[in-house]
Amino acid sequence: MTIRTKLVRAPKRLMRIVSDISVTPDFSGLPPTLYHGLVHLTNNAAAVLTLVAGLGLVVSLIGLVLASFTANRELGERAKGGIAVSVFSIALLYIGVAAANYASHLFS
Repeated sequence: MTIRTKLVRAPKRLMRIVSDISVTPDFSGLPPTLYHGLVHLTNNAAAVLTLVAGLGLVVSLIGLVLASFTANRELGERAKGGIAVSVFSIALLYIGVAAANYASHLFS
């Protein structure tokens, strides 16, 4: 197996893992209106958290560009810290969703 073959297979494997992530909580026994509200909340919670982390990443990148133009070392360091926090929060969100998906498959 060549290195090129390994590099071609790696994204396919990653996409299979990412597309497998889904969270389906059990809301049986709840009143219908509360049930529908919780279903909408769980469907949108991960998306909202990803958007917030993505917005933090964009703001940090803009700060990094401004720091570069103005030669402001302190702003550059803060922007780098913001980028690290945003990337870490997105990674933590995906790890949490993957763990919840794994745990839900254990008990089904």
